[in-house]
Amino acid sequence: MLKYSEEFMSKKFNGTNMKDAYMKAVKWYATNVLAKNELQEVTCSFEKDKQSPIVTIHLYVTMEEEEVRQAHCQICKEAHASFFISEETNCAWCKIKGYQNRCDQRISVKKQYYKDLLNRRMYDD
Repeated sequence: MLKYSEEFMSKKFNGTNMKDAYMKAVKWYATNVLAKNELQEVTCSFEKDKQSPIVTIHLYVTMEEEEVRQAHCQICKEAHASFFISEETNCAWCKIKGYQNRCDQRISVKKQYYKDLLNRRMYDD
């Protein structure tokens, strides 16, 4: 399942040490994002400052790519039916299919690479 995401906010947390800054960031995230029903499909990443005990949290709004594909196909079929009443939609000619296939191939390679990296780390420990 592919997801599109885009950052919509970032926030910095200072602490006496890295653990303190991280705990502040996690507490803020749990209170202000996870606990809110209005904030659906939000993911986050944490960034550590190398020189000082600062953790930056990045929030991303996400959406499933499959929903975008389906909406695109539906719009295309409706438009095609409006202009070419007697013809069926020929999805084999669709230009977005090639793009989608390339995205699927690239993400599957990256996913497998990450799995292999994690498996090696688990066995190296």
